[in-house]
Amino acid sequence: MYQPMRTLCLTAALLCVPLHAAAPAGPWPLWDGKETVESYAARVGMPATKSIDLGSGVKLELVLIPAGQFIMGSAEPAKPTLTVANSNWLIGLGGGAATLLLLLLIITCTKKRKFSFSLRWLLLLMIATGLCIGGIARRSLAIKEAARYEREMSEFNARPANEKPAHLVTLTQPFYMGKYLVTQSQYELVIGRNPSDFKGSQLPVETVSWNDATAFCAKLNERLSDKALNVHLPTEAQWEFSCRAGTRTRFNSGDQESDLDSVAWYGANSKGTTHPVGLKKANAFGLYDMHGNVLQWCGDAWVDHYDKEEVTNPIIEQGEDRDLRGCTWSTECDNCRSASRNNIHASFSGRGVGFRIVMSVSEERRAARKGV
Repeated sequence: MYQPMRTLCLTAALLCVPLHAAAPAGPWPLWDGKETVESYAARVGMPATKSIDLGSGVKLELVLIPAGQFIMGSAEPAKPTLTVANSNWLIGLGGGAATLLLLLLIITCTKKRKFSFSLRWLLLLMIATGLCIGGIARRSLAIKEAARYEREMSEFNARPANEKPAHLVTLTQPFYMGKYLVTQSQYELVIGRNPSDFKGSQLPVETVSWNDATAFCAKLNERLSDKALNVHLPTEAQWEFSCRAGTRTRFNSGDQESDLDSVAWYGANSKGTTHPVGLKKANAFGLYDMHGNVLQWCGDAWVDHYDKEEVTNPIIEQGEDRDLRGCTWSTECDNCRSASRNNIHASFSGRGVGFRIVMSVSEERRAARKGV
């Protein structure tokens, strides 16, 4: 009796295996904001890094950027959680209760003509005094919070309108992004010339227009052995998500200028020149020079404001002006923020303008299935 049942169960289990394996893949899982790139890569079954061999011993390295959600743009500062009014109410309640208890204790002791009190009286007095002291401490914190909020609101109001309103953006697919800015040696191997003002093989290529950057991507795509792979400039949303790497601060390293100094070559520390890529600290995704060194072209056309509160995979394709992100070796600190935006005509090729590339993960996955 049991043997036929056992055979039936095993047969059913074996039948389920190919059905499960053939099931279509669901949506890409979103990054939880905490796990490492390596952990996410393992979860989605993709390599954490990629490289493109350009020849002559030169490779273009990329890292996997997870699918995810983030707040894009400059967000209003958090409102104070403590208020002076509430603190004053607590001080008044505790102080009033303590005064009343002391008055009652004095009246009682006067009637009895001796000083005596119960533990209940002592406990009530301690609670009332504690409320008063707590209110005083909260009031001090509330004053500091109010000053912080006023200062940050003043800074927020002074920021460009094109960074507002801050809004939720969802990137539904992971992608690979260049670990470094495209260097002069890489650009010269693909294009055949080096337009940069500051010369050096490991310096970022600069003095390139949006047209030049997209031409680089097109040439690189032609050289790839598998035509399913697709290299292009990042969208503005991809760039900011990658730059922030889960942070909400002014820079991906913190809020202070000293935090910026650890990740960027900018006006205060560059000594008037670009620097070899990868010398400063990387962000949490393993990307270098997202702030500073040179501005970076994005694929989008420019829009002067955010008109939606929630966007999925946003990209603007029409328009002559194009987005520039990051900042240059000569930029002031506040203009290096993760949310800071710039725009200029696609043909502009001024000093201090470079780029980095991305590779679409959906195309790369198709290539992976072919055994590339």
